[in-house]
Amino acid sequence: MVKAKKLVNDRYGFIMPIRCIAHHINLLTNDICKLEFAQSILKKCMKLVHFFKASHRAGAELINEIKENMVKGGKLKGYCQTRWMTAFDCVSSVLRCEEALKNIANNNSDYLKRTPDI
Repeated sequence: MVKAKKLVNDRYGFIMPIRCIAHHINLLTNDICKLEFAQSILKKCMKLVHFFKASHRAGAELINEIKENMVKGGKLKGYCQTRWMTAFDCVSSVLRCEEALKNIANNNSDYLKRTPDI
């Protein structure tokens, strides 16, 4: 990449040899995800994701709440460390489903209390 940019810049001086912005965003996002507050947020979001994927009853309830509240973007999404965009997707999905999650917590506390991890 470095050699190709140099060759292009040598031949076409008006083209600026800048670095790949996607690569820089990836590096920056990985650094942010290593911070303690980011890890804590992602860990909490993933607890929610895992709970609703593992519990058929809670998962079905969440899907119903999402439909009733017309939440755009659908269900909860998980996070994968090797894909930097999934950190955003995971946190964004929890925020997007916040009202549906609150409704489930308020209306179905009986089976939510049986799970000590939540």
